[in-house]
Amino acid sequence: MDPITHGVVGLAIAAFTGEAVAIANPYAIGSLIGAVIPDADIIMQFRGDYSYLKNHRGMSHSIPFIFLYGIAVASLLAIINPGVSLLKLFLYTLSGCASHILVDIANPYGAQVLWPIVKKRYTLNLLLVYDPFLIIISSMIIFPFLRSIIHPGVSIGVFTLYLVFRYWMKNHAKKIVKSNLGRHQHILSLKVLPSMAGLVNWHYIVKIKGKTIIGEVNIIPKRFTIIETMDDLDNKLIKAVSRTRVAEFFSEFTPAFHIKCNKTNDGYEYDFIDLRYYIAKDFLHHATAVLDENFKLVTSIFHPYRRTRNVEL
Repeated sequence: MDPITHGVVGLAIAAFTGEAVAIANPYAIGSLIGAVIPDADIIMQFRGDYSYLKNHRGMSHSIPFIFLYGIAVASLLAIINPGVSLLKLFLYTLSGCASHILVDIANPYGAQVLWPIVKKRYTLNLLLVYDPFLIIISSMIIFPFLRSIIHPGVSIGVFTLYLVFRYWMKNHAKKIVKSNLGRHQHILSLKVLPSMAGLVNWHYIVKIKGKTIIGEVNIIPKRFTIIETMDDLDNKLIKAVSRTRVAEFFSEFTPAFHIKCNKTNDGYEYDFIDLRYYIAKDFLHHATAVLDENFKLVTSIFHPYRRTRNVEL
């Protein structure tokens, strides 16, 4: 999620202090800072897109780190605001941090919440990367005149129902995919995640024998679309590129990617494709690995956000 969404959620938590959500309220400030501070890993952007995307939502989004954030921010605010409850500051800051992690694992990018024990990015694949409904509900809790019309408990209940509805849509999308593809071939694996655009659109990735099928399901009105069918590479071609830096990076960066390979006059050109995000008729992240005829690496390039951006690995 973007920092604005995280900040709005943090302020919504602060509203439960019973005090005004204002800069003079240290608990509100603690909750706000806690809700955005895990994204301090943006500092890695100074080293380029590769370093940032490799480390984003890593250790900074883990359970140990949110406790460290909570202690550090609460202690600093307690020094600035003598007489306040350190425990209360810690709890509201920690709640802000926890909201950040929960929101991030709800969307397709996920987060390494169990770092350093497990470096896998966990995701529920429920919310859009930019979910307007989350901002609307949070705003209804923050502003006093809205709270006077709709009780915060009602707003939380509505958002809970929204999550249930999205869970239902996700499972319904799975059924639509299975009814369209499962009749003709055996599905080895099926992943359904929110589309980049549209509250009722869902992106699917299906593995069948020898192929990967990517497409989109529209819930209302019901529509099933195949975007692309990709052939799997043979083991020899996969093995040749599997130990390259770009292959190692992609296996850590995304749980869903595909590799294409074209034979050239001088060797082989591999195209790594992150299958999670499809927008403007192309996938968001790519990488290229060029190998010579003896399968020796010549060059590897990461293409973050669009194919024209080149970052040498």
